[in-house]
Amino acid sequence: MHLKWMPFKKQLIILTITLFGLSSLQLQSAEAKSPIDKHFGEPVSVGAPIQQIAIFESAYGQEDGRDVMYTTVNGKPAMLNVIDLADNKLLRTFPLPDADSSWAKTVAADGTLYIAGQSKMYRYSPQTKELDDLGQAIPGETSIWGLVADENGNVYGGTYPNAKVFKFDPQTKLFTDYGTMVEGQGYVRSIAYADGIVYAGIGTVGHIVKLDPVTGDKSELPIRDVPVISSLPFVYGLDVRGDYLFAYLNGNGTTALLIYDRARGVWLDEVYHGYGGLDVSPEREGKVYFVQNRKVQAFDMTMRQVTDTGIAYGTGFRSTGWVRFPDNPELPGETLVTIQFGGKTALFNFESGVHKTLPAVAEGQPTLIQALEKGPDGKIYTSGMTSALGGAFDPVTRTHSTYPMGQAESIGAFGNDVYFGIYPKAEIRKLDTTLPVQTDPNKPNPNPVSLFYMEEDQDRPYVQTTGGGKIYFGTIPYYGKLGGALVAYDPASNAYDVHRHVVHNQSIVGLAYRDGKIYGSTSIRGGLGIDPTESEAKMFVWDAVSGEKLSEFTPEIPGAAKSPIMISGLTFDKDGLLWAAADGILFAVDPDTQQVVKSKIIYPGVTDYGMWRPIHLRWGEDGLLYTDLHGQLTILDPETMEHKELGIKTALFTLGDDGNIYYAQETRMYRIPVSDAGEEDAEPPVTEIALMPEQPDGKNEWYVSPITFTLSAHDEGSGLETTQYSWDEGENWITYDGSPLQVLENGRHALTYRSIDKAGNEEAPHTIRLHVDREGPAIKWKSEIPEEIGTADELKLAFELQDEWSGADSDSIAITLDEKRVDHGSALPLFHLPLGEHTLTIRATDLAGNESVHEANFKLVTSFDSLKQLVYRFAELGWIDNHGIAKSLAAKVAKGKIEAFIKQVRAQTGKHISKEAAAYLIRDAEALR
Repeated sequence: MHLKWMPFKKQLIILTITLFGLSSLQLQSAEAKSPIDKHFGEPVSVGAPIQQIAIFESAYGQEDGRDVMYTTVNGKPAMLNVIDLADNKLLRTFPLPDADSSWAKTVAADGTLYIAGQSKMYRYSPQTKELDDLGQAIPGETSIWGLVADENGNVYGGTYPNAKVFKFDPQTKLFTDYGTMVEGQGYVRSIAYADGIVYAGIGTVGHIVKLDPVTGDKSELPIRDVPVISSLPFVYGLDVRGDYLFAYLNGNGTTALLIYDRARGVWLDEVYHGYGGLDVSPEREGKVYFVQNRKVQAFDMTMRQVTDTGIAYGTGFRSTGWVRFPDNPELPGETLVTIQFGGKTALFNFESGVHKTLPAVAEGQPTLIQALEKGPDGKIYTSGMTSALGGAFDPVTRTHSTYPMGQAESIGAFGNDVYFGIYPKAEIRKLDTTLPVQTDPNKPNPNPVSLFYMEEDQDRPYVQTTGGGKIYFGTIPYYGKLGGALVAYDPASNAYDVHRHVVHNQSIVGLAYRDGKIYGSTSIRGGLGIDPTESEAKMFVWDAVSGEKLSEFTPEIPGAAKSPIMISGLTFDKDGLLWAAADGILFAVDPDTQQVVKSKIIYPGVTDYGMWRPIHLRWGEDGLLYTDLHGQLTILDPETMEHKELGIKTALFTLGDDGNIYYAQETRMYRIPVSDAGEEDAEPPVTEIALMPEQPDGKNEWYVSPITFTLSAHDEGSGLETTQYSWDEGENWITYDGSPLQVLENGRHALTYRSIDKAGNEEAPHTIRLHVDREGPAIKWKSEIPEEIGTADELKLAFELQDEWSGADSDSIAITLDEKRVDHGSALPLFHLPLGEHTLTIRATDLAGNESVHEANFKLVTSFDSLKQLVYRFAELGWIDNHGIAKSLAAKVAKGKIEAFIKQVRAQTGKHISKEAAAYLIRDAEALR
């Protein structure tokens, strides 16, 4: 708050008026005030609106002799997934405690996997299949952005917000803090290691630092000049491959790959603009691969040249590994593998030229809610952090739906359309609520659509408002930049104007429209990685017609301990006063005089609250002002200035058309029933169940994957007291705590649920039956197959199928011998097989559709005894039609006279011995020479 000097008499008059205003607002007697006459029920979970597979990167290793991929699905909590690549099968998952995302993994030389999750490190053993929580790497650092291991198993990581590098020693289990790499920078965004040197890629302004982890000495590797780049952006990726350091620059409108020759100490001349992804591939046969302009390129490390592989790829590599698929002839040798954001596995075989994708097998996780707002159709729209989906909840049907959407920082409405302000790159997208979601580019009416990117160094559109036929956005600039923008978009002409630095070096986090003017408010913060230059937030008035700023002012807020660094939540009341929020205070400004005429300190002592996310103010149909001031749901009566605190922490809420409050906490949305106080409650609550999968995903009404269920209850009257569920149809009840629950065990389950409200009204129980069979039938051999079998023997396929739950499907049995289908109804003669190793495979399913595969390996061998028995067998078959010849051949074998045996067979071939029989006899005899 600022006090301006003025002549004493004039100052006295104004001071008297101000004190009178304070008295009328804050010092009224209790008798003069009326309490907020509303009843607010208990919060009711309405589920996780966005559940998806969201993956940043991957790592590759081996378990039990098989190639596996390690990847993490972001969520609350983030989940480590171990995937068998040859079978494209999810082997196991592990929650990462205290982490909702992971940007980095590395596999040490001994096969141990290290994972970064937020500020913590985790370790997974491929031998024990166990995950260890190693704890926080460096106190005070909030996230780890890169990991790499050296030849001794030490692991190095880079952090934010102090751009530090650390080491984890697996022998001592201790972390070493090497300190900040570049003063004034926030990120070690990438990290690499080679020949005793750690390379740290810095942001927001690009640097590469060489660190000696033994001495702790640091030196900078100067980055070559890049045409068209005035300021080096993030060094977003670093990889050492052979003698080369590959550096990926991202920011300031540039994505470029630079290559440094470590042996010669020079940067290569070429700059590869349009680089995509997070890294280049590991080296194979003197080449590494990367994506440029949506094409896979090969860099020859000897010739130092790049060639096009001819394979197109619409996204970028998210870490890669070389993997063998021995049973897939179209993927000979080694195949390059990477993961996609949505969980699909992409394969690139440069020998055959094949590029294909495998279906996602990772399990989706609930996504952290980033934005929430009511749409023009009454649905509650949400956005997820680092999400590719948005969510829409219908309060009438109480159903969720999703649509393609990036991370929206703000959601607003104009007409029948919902507008989303997307991070990164300040993109604006539109969803038409009158049209179905349609993402096929070959069909008409795509929905949603991308309208434009703001550019001008803008990154996060955090607020929206409408007026005069236009939509206005307030933004936060890019990393390392100051100066947000006011952006005016005209839907009729599809044109927009960007006005940056409306308030010098500040971001816009509050907007409201009235009578041809835009009223705005700011945060002193810019993008991450730069300190603010201003000390106090501002309010401003903008002429929507001329596109010019009319005024800028600092509101004098009575009782404020200091000038706020963020003012937000702008909204007009029915009397034309402009309400706003700062720290723990709500206040109203007269737009004509720009003076604060009403205020209420609700949360005393709060200062410097907020960075970008605005405080939200919403008017109810009841005339009350609802807000998440100081991150807590609060209701204010603007006439009496009475307020009510609901004791619920949230930074995102809205009011539904039903008058109820909808708010977000982490991954879940909740509903607070709002009703007039004193209403009688004679109605029981209503409980609804949400299942994932929604329907049985196997055959014959069986589930073949884990079932996740959530219960959501609502009560219009006294509010919800409890929700309960039972596995024995109501004999014993368990209190439901709002968390998703899983049904993992096979069996025929009966799930019963109900709710009870605070007035004692009890809902009639509901029961659903869930049949779960996650395992294929057991294939039981009645007699073991020996490791070695003679050529004269038969293979008897004596086995049975057992399945405890859905039952075995006997019609599904398929048997192959060396990948060729065979009849399982009789014994199999083996003499027609070549000598050596063979594989018998049995496949069968149960009635739920689960498949079991059993393989038996044996070696077909010959011996003198086996050859003699083969002679007699061929005689029985009539392939040797002379008993004397058969007896003579058997005698020669018994005496070990193989040459004479072969001579006699050849002499009788086509006469008394069939050509087929002769071939088998000579083959075995020659093997016994």
